[in-house]
Amino acid sequence: MGNVIGISDVSEGEKSSDLLWHRLSLEYEGFPLHLRWPAGVDFDDLSGRFPKLFVLTHTFTFRRPDGTPEPTYNDTLANFDLTVTRSFRTDRTGQIVLIETFGGKRNYYFYVMSTFDGGTYCLLLSGQFPGYNLSETTREDPAWHFIRNYHAKYLVVT
Repeated sequence: MGNVIGISDVSEGEKSSDLLWHRLSLEYEGFPLHLRWPAGVDFDDLSGRFPKLFVLTHTFTFRRPDGTPEPTYNDTLANFDLTVTRSFRTDRTGQIVLIETFGGKRNYYFYVMSTFDGGTYCLLLSGQFPGYNLSETTREDPAWHFIRNYHAKYLVVT
């Protein structure tokens, strides 16, 4: 792990899907890495329902040389962030597990139902937020290896 810049627990209420979020900022490969993840996600309970890892990537239009979004531009992303972080909560078809901001991009990591179509979701989101540079990947990960390993390496909260 790199140098820790800051860590906090933030209840963001309506600003970020009504969840309690952990936040961690650290340095990775000489650049800032900002992480957010919801508190209290039960990997063992949810992995049986959501066997696919879905990653939505938003490549920033305006970013600083260190890869972080320009502050005023970042402020304009609040509605998009809220929409994405609330995805799947109403119909309970998935669970957000991590948001990672690094290298000019923000990655939203979800575990979703096996019937989920990431391409269709990305197209619908692009229609709602025209001009946003979005891409997606989806892969099988029924044991949630990705987030378990990421959690063990970076997301340990004491």
